[in-house]
Amino acid sequence: MIAQLSHAVPEPVWRTAGAWRRARWPYCIVAFHRISDDGKDLAYPPAAFAALCGYWRDHYEVLPLERLLARLTHGDALRHPSVCITFDDGYADNAEVAAEILDRLDLSATFFITSGAIGEPNRFPWDQHLAPPPRLMRWEQVHALRAAGFGIGSHTVTHPRLSELRQTELVEQLTASRAHLEKELGEPVLDFAYPFGRLGDCDAAARAAVHAAGYRCCLACHGGLVSAHDSPYQLNRIPVSPRWHATPRAWARAYAKQLFASKRGSVETL
Repeated sequence: MIAQLSHAVPEPVWRTAGAWRRARWPYCIVAFHRISDDGKDLAYPPAAFAALCGYWRDHYEVLPLERLLARLTHGDALRHPSVCITFDDGYADNAEVAAEILDRLDLSATFFITSGAIGEPNRFPWDQHLAPPPRLMRWEQVHALRAAGFGIGSHTVTHPRLSELRQTELVEQLTASRAHLEKELGEPVLDFAYPFGRLGDCDAAARAAVHAAGYRCCLACHGGLVSAHDSPYQLNRIPVSPRWHATPRAWARAYAKQLFASKRGSVETL
């Protein structure tokens, strides 16, 4: 299987990233928000999502987050490209549209849930100009995702910018969200993704608090790949956008840029 994947690397990446042909590939974690045809803000069209996921299935190893973390623990590097699929916030279309596509393609994903927003009207400030604001998941949908084998992680209680919180507020957002999710699911919730996730949102104080709260990792969302020796508390993610990654070929070009940035020891941000 690995040999097949190595020879099936998409041509734009293989041609553009020749320096990686004899090297070990970094890990790639991607982040989506909404999967919708409404063309608004964070929405990625379902048909394009299905095409991109099919492309990843055919040309990459699609890793569950848990398996990626296990490989990082052992310092394992890859000799073929991989991708780990994640979603942020807890939009209803993740459960109603994205999960069906992922299940059909037999792909894994982790959904990072803003626990205080589940089952409530959408009060996210960035959605209030939309009429109506996109719906958020109900708890039964979160349960169904987990029952289907998808990962569930924490995205705080109310989606604040962690770098702007006092220490007591920071701890409350991290611990209360995890406790609520664990109560609902009846099992440990160990993974965390930063709200917003820009470079300035993922400071040392926030990382230390995530670790102290008992999480095993925290994921940013400002671009960049993950090397085999990166800390699980400093994981980069690439936010997937219909503006920059509307087709598999557009993704391949963007991914090649990330590879070059990784090779130089920098981060290609979006």
